[in-house]
This record gives sequence, structure tokens and C-alpha cells, in this order.
Amino acid sequence: MRRNGMNFWGLIAIGTGIVIILSIVLPKSFWWFVLAGALICGGVWLIRCC
Repeated sequence: MRRNGMNFWGLIAIGTGIVIILSIVLPKSFWWFVLAGALICGGVWLIRCC
């Protein structure tokens, strides 16, 4: 049986591992675009949910 808490932590671990691998491979300027996209997505999500 799956637990929702464990599923959440598993997704965080996988996401963190992907970010670490990509940070080694990709140049630093790429991460500014990722940060900008994350901020835009977070803002849209906050506007829709709140």
C-alpha cells in the first residue's frame, strides 16, 4: 500500500537529483531562465489558488 507522504518525499528526492545532475552539465546562465520560469509558474499558481 502506498502512503501519500512517502510519495511526496520520493518526488522531492527525484527532483533534487535531477537538478543536481543538470547543474553539473548545464551552464550557469541556463539557471537564470529556470528561476524566472519557476517564479512565473509560482505566481500564476498563487493567483489561481488564492
